[in-house]
Amino acid sequence: MPPAKSTPTPTAYMVPAVDRSVRILRLLQRRQQLTVSDVAQASGIGVSSCYAILKTLQHHHLVAFDERAKTYRLGLGLLELGGAVSRDFVFVETARAHLMDFMRTTRLTTFVVARVGHERLMVVDKEEPGGDVRISIAVGTRFRVTEGLSGRCFMAFLPEAECDSLLKSVGLTPFAGLPAPTVRAYRAQLSAAREAGYVALTESPISGANGVAAPVFDSEGRILFALTAMGLSPALASKAIAETGASLRQAADAITKVLGRG
Repeated sequence: MPPAKSTPTPTAYMVPAVDRSVRILRLLQRRQQLTVSDVAQASGIGVSSCYAILKTLQHHHLVAFDERAKTYRLGLGLLELGGAVSRDFVFVETARAHLMDFMRTTRLTTFVVARVGHERLMVVDKEEPGGDVRISIAVGTRFRVTEGLSGRCFMAFLPEAECDSLLKSVGLTPFAGLPAPTVRAYRAQLSAAREAGYVALTESPISGANGVAAPVFDSEGRILFALTAMGLSPALASKAIAETGASLRQAADAITKVLGRG
């Protein structure tokens, strides 16, 4: 009997030059502006290969070159690609109006988080209030599915079997300044979130931040995105958590309803 054929993993099809290009773009995302030597040193890619990749990316406007400083940075061509992605996700425009309304009413930083891998989430849109004192988070920020308010929102509203699998593979991530909960306590928190319709955080010992997160579902009832709102305790007092959470859940439900009609 012939041996069973194994299914190749995605990495089996990776093209080295493309992989190096993506690594360089990710590096420029983190480090803003770098010389060819900086890129080579940080990425472990040879200088000549870095130079060729950077010039190719520059040709396609995915990176820009500063003649005076001799440094490279991310290019405007990425905005065009990002815009195309945004157009493909109907929720972005749908959610933005609700985000802006919620932010204007509450003066809280409000953002949309999507799942971009089995164990990873990413901030895909945000609205921030003006002023010098506020919580800020960059679009494109990635984190583990069990991490933070948004992670707990996903975990609370995922199917139970999938949640159990992620607990085993990813593990628990505590809120900033707090010890990691036991699995039993974590499950109790998820249960409370499902009952309330949102996840809440009250006064992290490190940041003094409060926040709420509510789920947006697809037409089949699976969590698609998390709407998350955060503010320092003066902007979002502990006593206002329930009211704010209910308000955010209403915004999430409105988006779910629009997406269901699409």
